[in-house]
Amino acid sequence: MATENLRKIPFEYLWEGLVLKDNIYNHDGNVLLMPGGEILTAEKLKHMANFCAGDRYITTCEETFQEIVNGKDTPDEVRQKALENHSGYTGLKNSVDHVLQVTRRMKQVESDEVEQVMVDVYEKLQEMEPSDVFQCIDVPRPIDEALQRHSLNVAFLNGMMGRWLKLPEEEIRSLVLAGILHDIGKTRIPEEVLYAPRKLNDEEFAIMKHHPVYSYEMLGAEIAEEVKNAVLQHHEKINGRGYPMRLSGEDVTLFARVTAISDVYDAMVSERCYKEAKLPFDVLEQFREEEFDGLDQKLIAVFVKNMLLYYKQKQVLMSDGTVGDIAYIPSNDISYPIVNVGDMVKQVDEHWYCVRIM
Repeated sequence: MATENLRKIPFEYLWEGLVLKDNIYNHDGNVLLMPGGEILTAEKLKHMANFCAGDRYITTCEETFQEIVNGKDTPDEVRQKALENHSGYTGLKNSVDHVLQVTRRMKQVESDEVEQVMVDVYEKLQEMEPSDVFQCIDVPRPIDEALQRHSLNVAFLNGMMGRWLKLPEEEIRSLVLAGILHDIGKTRIPEEVLYAPRKLNDEEFAIMKHHPVYSYEMLGAEIAEEVKNAVLQHHEKINGRGYPMRLSGEDVTLFARVTAISDVYDAMVSERCYKEAKLPFDVLEQFREEEFDGLDQKLIAVFVKNMLLYYKQKQVLMSDGTVGDIAYIPSNDISYPIVNVGDMVKQVDEHWYCVRIM
């Protein structure tokens, strides 16, 4: 087979039990790794991984490539990896991780690098479909990726809020930068606290509450003051019950109030060892019901209104195993969307409910 007809695919897309439709070759298509028709076993995957050491990619024909990425038996985690790689989310996540690693070593932010990451995120925000952004956000995340994914997700959400608020481009860029940097101070938090496999106790939470101040201290004079204030204040509450300075009302900057909403949303839809991930519908309902203390309700109204537009028509897996489409989301009953499954249109309830967004 001519190598120009082969498609590259990351090795981690393969899984045990995959039935090969065609041959699989090494990264440049010159070495046959496994012939078509065989079933990938754990042992075969291990041998292939050893052979491909140093090369993340294997190659195969277009038909097999599509079957691996989009086939009916393709595991959800493989589909997710494919989406994140294809959309550019993976590259941005790795860039944010590099910023975090450098900051952890240097104890300060390398402003030129983080500014470039901001530009890349902002430009990707113009290209990506909002539904793809949410599909990258609303997924379980490995604990070793929690900080970089959260920072990137808050940057995306901040940028989208900036657009919904019709802010000037320069201010939207600043919001994206604030999202990337808002938790940078967590690189100074001891790992046994940062990655504790349970809810933090009072002493540990007191340590964690220092991270906004650490974040502010790590930012040099090159970072705009409005970004630095957003980073410092994103845990302040307009009712004065936040930290670290117990600011209230208009003393909490607009960028900080926006970042607080993005931060809470992403934290709630993420799965952690001590809590299950919540469906976006449930989180948006909590926002509407003002269950999160001290957030700006005028900004919440903008956030919820626009988020609901993007979740309409999304596919959802239901509690009985069927797959349906979101037909309508009542603005006064967000947790109970109306779902279309085949010829049936029905509102979810406590017995028939959405398990996850596809």
